[in-house]
Amino acid sequence: MHAVAIRKHGGPEVLSYEEIPDPQSSGGHAIVRVGYCAVNHLDIWVRNGIAGKKVAFPHVLGCDISGTLVEGFGKFKKDEKVVVYPAIKSGLPRVSFSIIGGFGKYHGGYAEMVMVPKENIIRQPPWLSDVEACSLNVSYLTAWNMLQKSGCKRGDTILIWGANSGVGSAGILLARAMGLRIITVVSTKGNTPIAKKLGADLVINRTKSDVTAEVLSYTGEGGVDAVIDHVGAKTWPISLEILKVGGKMVACGTTTGGEGSVNIREFYSKEATIHGAYLGTRSQLAALHNFMRSKRIRPIIDRVFDLKDASKAHQRMESGSQFGKIVLRVLR
Repeated sequence: MHAVAIRKHGGPEVLSYEEIPDPQSSGGHAIVRVGYCAVNHLDIWVRNGIAGKKVAFPHVLGCDISGTLVEGFGKFKKDEKVVVYPAIKSGLPRVSFSIIGGFGKYHGGYAEMVMVPKENIIRQPPWLSDVEACSLNVSYLTAWNMLQKSGCKRGDTILIWGANSGVGSAGILLARAMGLRIITVVSTKGNTPIAKKLGADLVINRTKSDVTAEVLSYTGEGGVDAVIDHVGAKTWPISLEILKVGGKMVACGTTTGGEGSVNIREFYSKEATIHGAYLGTRSQLAALHNFMRSKRIRPIIDRVFDLKDASKAHQRMESGSQFGKIVLRVLR
């Protein structure tokens, strides 16, 4: 089968479009014929490599998968449209789970077929297109989990970093449907009208304005009820600073680095809390599907690349020029 594999860590140039053996099903597993696979920052982190985390080469990336079943099982029929829940029990101490196509033993969806545990197979919601269906299992599920952990209720104010990213754009759409007041941050002027169209009440261009000053001015110096931070080291100090007394920061990403600083005095004096968010559960994914259907929310798709052009897709994500999900078209 055709696949994009990595045989060493490095930049986009290590993504190799090649022929690899078809997966052979084993007990408790199903094989999915991949239609589309969305690109996530996890793919880039695995491609680059992280100290202390290993993968067996050659390795196939991709955790956001939609496709059809090669063979039926249980209540699922052959050729039925499905999506893949990406979390796998890690078996490691103090680690909740690993992710398909990530730092673990399972290959991902940058291939024409992928083998996954049967328990990870979920029927594709019929109201979603195939390309939309592959876009919810990571970024949208993570944003949904983060919003739930934030404890925000209708009328509360939340700051969501990176409006153009998968988590950021998903967070804005979901938070708007929940009735929250939304502040978001962009880095280019062109993203401001798009973020406002999605539902942001205030859009701050971080290259033109001081984020802290703008947020405090907008909130009458009171601060925000919660912050969705998927950026990492560079934004943590600001995220904590702009919280109101009793506010919550929910973190999920390390795009700008994994070693963040915390002003401890500010943290405890405002009785803030920090929550980690790592994807979400299967039941949360089902709830997300129902919520998006009831609110008529459709995922934002930035661009669709052919599988052989995976390196171009990675370059686009790393440049930060996308708005929404970047997707690979796998089946020709």
